[in-house]
Amino acid sequence: MSAFAQLARVFLLVALCCSAAYADMYPNLVVAAANIPDAGLATENNAGDVAVPALGAVKPSLDKFGQDRLEPAEPFGLPLSAALPADLPAKWQELQSRLLADEKVLAACRADESVCSRAARRFLSIVDLAREREGRARLGWVNRAVNLSIRPVSDLEQYGYLDFWASPLQTLGSGAGDCEDYAIVKYVALRDMGFDPTDLRFVIVRDTARQTDHAVVAVRDDQGWLILDNRTMAILNAEDARQYQPLFSLDQQSVRAFASAVDHATDR
Repeated sequence: MSAFAQLARVFLLVALCCSAAYADMYPNLVVAAANIPDAGLATENNAGDVAVPALGAVKPSLDKFGQDRLEPAEPFGLPLSAALPADLPAKWQELQSRLLADEKVLAACRADESVCSRAARRFLSIVDLAREREGRARLGWVNRAVNLSIRPVSDLEQYGYLDFWASPLQTLGSGAGDCEDYAIVKYVALRDMGFDPTDLRFVIVRDTARQTDHAVVAVRDDQGWLILDNRTMAILNAEDARQYQPLFSLDQQSVRAFASAVDHATDR
């Protein structure tokens, strides 16, 4: 099997592995919103004519990101490669339509609280309370609040698919998800709070200690990259997360692989 074909298998393994690892680490975690009902769709709130800032359609690019930015250009300080599984850009693109639907629901909720779903209220509460904090405390609030709002459940158990990337309101609506779902909620919450999109990454990593694939959010600050992880309430420096081998980096404009992803697939 070619290295690229093996790369495509990584994403099936992420869905099976990441939520189980979190459950092992926090078996007694109290979930704050485990019973939140369905988030609802944009049509439910009649928000179709509400103007909202769009995330923008993802246009995968293989160009080197951050040429005009100070180092570190990418999380974990590692170079990027042009190698990608064929389905990864399509999966990220498909998620964007659900994110845009969420944005309409949230815009309607901000305009008229009476149309808010409980999932929308929860998301906006996380964002609004985080805005009252500064620096790492702001990131820490988002990381902790999201971790406590979701109980770890595999995609197969919840959706009947091995790998499904839910929108924030879908995840908060069910109160359950796997590591990718935690990371997507945090990524979108930070975007909503006004973080520069070029300073945010959705990163798929290989946890070499547990021998599982996992998803986290990376945020660039003045000193480097910080990691928001559903396995810990602490904010980590990327260089200190030595058990994580970065595989793929996704952001608003691009979907790229780290050079280590090819080595990972070759070794499998």
